[in-house]
Amino acid sequence: MIQCRPSQALAAAEVAKARHTGLVITGRSSEDTVRHLRAQGFDGLVLCDADRYSGTKRIPGRRGIHPAWCRRQHDLGLAALTDSGYLEPRDWIGLRTILRAAGGHRAPVVAMLPMAARWFATSAVCDAISREINKYEVPVAFAIEHSSDPFGVQYLLRGFLHVLRKVAVPVLLLRCDISALGALCHGAHAAAIGTISALRHFYPTLARGRSPSPGLSAFVSALLSYHKLETCQRVFEETSDMAQLWTCDCPVCDGDTPGRLAEAVEAGVAVFQHSLYAQLGLHAEIFRIARTHEEYVSIWHETCSHALYVHEQVAAVTEPWRMPLNLKSWFKVTDDPLFRAIIPHQSVGDGTAAAHVSSRREDAPGREEVSGRDGP
Repeated sequence: MIQCRPSQALAAAEVAKARHTGLVITGRSSEDTVRHLRAQGFDGLVLCDADRYSGTKRIPGRRGIHPAWCRRQHDLGLAALTDSGYLEPRDWIGLRTILRAAGGHRAPVVAMLPMAARWFATSAVCDAISREINKYEVPVAFAIEHSSDPFGVQYLLRGFLHVLRKVAVPVLLLRCDISALGALCHGAHAAAIGTISALRHFYPTLARGRSPSPGLSAFVSALLSYHKLETCQRVFEETSDMAQLWTCDCPVCDGDTPGRLAEAVEAGVAVFQHSLYAQLGLHAEIFRIARTHEEYVSIWHETCSHALYVHEQVAAVTEPWRMPLNLKSWFKVTDDPLFRAIIPHQSVGDGTAAAHVSSRREDAPGREEVSGRDGP
């Protein structure tokens, strides 16, 4: 799915309609936006995210949910996503309050669970989370709070996958980036990629607020990561022997490179539409090739491996360069269950085959690596 602000809904719906996916509209005016989208002919799946869990005025999860919010979603013909508050670490009362209320409401309803990263620190707590979710038998949607990227932390990714294996209800993952595809390959029912950095992440509340990151970041398919447009252009120029990896055939780029998006009339819209087209295209390719759970896991593992190899080639000629922590985590935490690549390595430069890249150390709670919001 695509997660967007109400002001971005029409542009996001254009991509969603072309790629046969749905929208998660985040913001207070989401209901009015749904009516406008329907009037414009968009008939895809839509969820409304009240977003009561983020920002300086967020509410605690133990405050429960508003039944009227859920009823209004049903009146619009939608599945209701509860307007839950934030679940700080070990707030079991809040977790049970949300699940109990959602379970007692008329279906279809999805319990929104905006959780702190520390919920996923140990297997014992992950088992307890799973038992609570299974007890109330209601689908859930996770948003995981982190100062950078939750899936860039190995213990957290390991814990999330642990919960994903244990729960018996559909699991959605919101406020995500390319890791949404990893979650889908590992069994998530649905996952939403945000149009902007603030919707690809769920940041902690800071006393002085968070300054917006300058510039626009575009997704680069060969790297499986977002990078500032000026960085894209510089890298593409410095790696001319890898030029075949940088062009994009999405409707926005039309065979050019994402670095050229800065020249678009509405650059912000062009950037997020390109990024969504590229990631949804990768989703379509993976789900066209794979058929079984093992194949999905294998192809995602191989996809991350190849992207890490391309990053190594870029790092050899471009300084400074950061390897994406989320790709390193996916590669380190998961295994290829088929012990072979489902898709062949792409050639880079002189045609050298991509080699597996191993992470140098294990992350542990309290020793989290931190990267930038989106790539450099």
